[in-house]
Amino acid sequence: MRTSSLIGHVVEALDIVLPGLQPADKVVKDFFRSRHYLGSSDRRFIAERIFAVLRHHRLLEVLCREALLQLRSASLPGAVPPVMLLAAHEICKAGRRSDELETELDGMWRMRLEIPPGEFIRALPGVEIPEALRSDPATRLAVEHSLPDFVVHDWIEKYGSTEAEELCRASNGSPPVTIRVNTLRGSVDECQRILQAEGIASSATRLSSVGLTLPKRINAQALHSFRQGWFEMQDEGSQLLASLLEVRPGMSVLDACAGAGGKSLHLAALMHNKGKIIALDVDGKKLENFNLRARRAGVTIAQTSVVPLEAQGPAGASLDSDAVLIDAPCSGVGTFRRNPGAKLRCTAEYSRSLARTQAALLERYAASVKAGGRLVYATCTLVPGENEEVVESFLRNHGEFSSVSAEEVLKRLQVAWTGHSSYLELLPHRTGTDGYFAAVLQRKS
Repeated sequence: MRTSSLIGHVVEALDIVLPGLQPADKVVKDFFRSRHYLGSSDRRFIAERIFAVLRHHRLLEVLCREALLQLRSASLPGAVPPVMLLAAHEICKAGRRSDELETELDGMWRMRLEIPPGEFIRALPGVEIPEALRSDPATRLAVEHSLPDFVVHDWIEKYGSTEAEELCRASNGSPPVTIRVNTLRGSVDECQRILQAEGIASSATRLSSVGLTLPKRINAQALHSFRQGWFEMQDEGSQLLASLLEVRPGMSVLDACAGAGGKSLHLAALMHNKGKIIALDVDGKKLENFNLRARRAGVTIAQTSVVPLEAQGPAGASLDSDAVLIDAPCSGVGTFRRNPGAKLRCTAEYSRSLARTQAALLERYAASVKAGGRLVYATCTLVPGENEEVVESFLRNHGEFSSVSAEEVLKRLQVAWTGHSSYLELLPHRTGTDGYFAAVLQRKS
């Protein structure tokens, strides 16, 4: 397909993605499903540019507005059109030639905008972030890396300017391809040999004892080993969260926000498929997917149940679980490099509203932990207001729980990770994983 036609598809998809009403990966998947005529190289071209625009959206928007100010001496009202954002990406981030891009964009551009494309495209190379946005260090970093201001302010306050900048850069990097070996099927070494026979190289992960890193993305569904339940796609950091519960065979475990069940499957493997796991979620479709995954993985000890959004109090009988995992809904800041579309809805107010939900979930499911039992509260965000502040507020009101050092737990599991507090905090620029937070809490006997 001609490049100009592919660019038309990119702009069409961005029209759907940019309002931020649906997850970007779902939009792209549905977009391709309805356009069967697109070949694999066409889909790759389109997807790469969609996610590049999402990853650099804030910076591209600023550069577009500055270019228009040079041409018109007036600001652009409303949102920047997707075709302009794409042009800014191609010139300012991808290093494309202006004349070449003008030819490719011309048809799509003239259908949507009055200003000639050539003028705008030729103005882009000399555009810079305005001084008003560069004068404050946090705002400058936030714009350069297309991150929310409040997130970068938090990082500078917590880690200092130098490390905050490293974390900003890592949040826009490319995540590794990581899988978790299902030890109910066999060992990590066996899985490696099976993958090698299918032409997939792998190497052991540094932190997780059941993780493997692959050199490139794979179509897991096409692999016999995946269909036989030998592995699940799962970030290495995520693999550590279930381990923090230190479950044993025969235990009763509650996964309070199970989603599609990746961590429940890991818990079942750690329990050698003996005991009981109750997986709860408000989304019945996700739990249906979990049931399919459980059958593929050979997990027989997990039960699922849909929890109504308006439900109050603990689910099921109180004080009956040896271990409870609350992988709480969050702003997803730790997964921006994997899911850049999440940036579009990440505001300070959104984060504060999530913190209220997280506090309610912690209050609710803590009541299910039996005496001497353990609770792990986890998120995939790196915002203190959704992490340690939620936990510390809970602990102030619940003297029956105490904090346990995540580093000491991982040391028992022979995981070489060093922390600076009792909490687990995984930072992409330090660990190579996605960003995660976890607090290990113990109910007193």
